[in-house]
This record gives sequence, structure tokens and C-alpha cells, in this order.
Amino acid sequence: MRITVECYGASARWCGSDAITLDLATGATGNDALDALADRFPDFAARRSNVAIASGDAIASPTAPLADGDVIALIPPVSAG
Repeated sequence: MRITVECYGASARWCGSDAITLDLATGATGNDALDALADRFPDFAARRSNVAIASGDAIASPTAPLADGDVIALIPPVSAG
């Protein structure tokens, strides 16, 4: 299946793009998508544990299954000062 990952904030820098297409096995989860990104982008791999996944208007469980055509977003940590 094919999904799109939208990268916001620092995650776009870590992945070198604001949108990435991933081909994943049927039944893959958000964790599988994060694993695929970590394999492709070493800068992302170092920060993977600090990133949340969103789907639609809500934070998504990384263990929830994805479907072909899904669009997920990477939400990096936010700090204020």
C-alpha cells in the first residue's frame, strides 16, 4: 500500500522534504511508517521517539493500522520560550 507522510516543522528538515510517499505492506501501522522513515533518513532516526503521528485532525495511535492512500503527519516536539 502507498501512504503519504506530511512533515511539519523540524521533521521536514530531518527528512529533507515536506511530503514523502512510502510503500508499506498491507496492514502496516504508524510504527511501521516511522521505522521506514528512520531507515531512510538518519537525522529522523535519531529523533523518532519524540515524534507524534496525526491523522485527520487528531493524534493517532502508532499501533493503529494504516490503509492505502492514507495521509499522516509527523508532529515534532514543540517548545516555547
